[in-house]
Amino acid sequence: MARTVAQIKQEMIDQKNSESGLSGLTSTSYTAIWNLIFYICAVAIKVIEDLQDILEVDIETRKLEIPTGVLKWYASESLVFQYGDSLIFSDTYVDENNVTITLEGKTVIYPIIDLDKRIVELAAADDNEGLITIKVAKITSGIAEPLTAPELAAFEDYWKAKRFAGTPITYISDNPDLLKAEYTVTYNPELLNSSGVLISDGVTKPVEVAINDFLQTFQSENFNGAMQIVKLTNAILSSTGVVNVVATNIEAKPDGGSYSDILGSATQTYNSIAGYMKIDPAFPLSTTITYIAE
Repeated sequence: MARTVAQIKQEMIDQKNSESGLSGLTSTSYTAIWNLIFYICAVAIKVIEDLQDILEVDIETRKLEIPTGVLKWYASESLVFQYGDSLIFSDTYVDENNVTITLEGKTVIYPIIDLDKRIVELAAADDNEGLITIKVAKITSGIAEPLTAPELAAFEDYWKAKRFAGTPITYISDNPDLLKAEYTVTYNPELLNSSGVLISDGVTKPVEVAINDFLQTFQSENFNGAMQIVKLTNAILSSTGVVNVVATNIEAKPDGGSYSDILGSATQTYNSIAGYMKIDPAFPLSTTITYIAE
């Protein structure tokens, strides 16, 4: 922040007073030559510092306007991909309310914003020694799923036009990783039957609902994040009629890959390849949950 003229001049006077060779400059007159020189210099320094402050504000403002290329930018810009449209280099576009917007400078943008064409709803980006990996998925009827081959090809073309020059990018939009979750659940027989069904309605299985809800919430709130077994277990423990929960075997794998033991790992976490997960249909929860009455 720029100093005042008085502050600058006083620092000059303090420095003068510390120099024995300038001890003769003792006049207190405002029109003394040394006093006038100090004042003129102080004003000039003040102007320079004011200009530096203005430049700093301009830089900070532009910093917020210009894409930075950080991982969160790659993820957020993936969400605005419009399937079936082409990008242009322009300083104007028409927004979703059919209003023409003028930018301060040209950028790569869609000429018309169409929210209905934004098919990517889950996105994340990783950096592996300079190689950016973007993972994406869409959601159909509340269920995450990969982009189709034509959709993914168009998405790749989108980033070829938009990425920072020289930045290598790989793209992943795969079927969900598969989870095998084996638990022993101690239940309250007044609330659940031996099959884990809620006695009050004869249909709902709170443990299975808790697991599926956890995975669906996880995909939307923590796409591409590390799935922690303890959080899954806590979700089961908080469901109706459950007294205690013990994880006996938890394994996961990418679609088409091999299972790895998550429960036996040091961190008991799993980072999915696709960015999201579902229960393996080959190991439905109806066969992997063991119920024991309290």
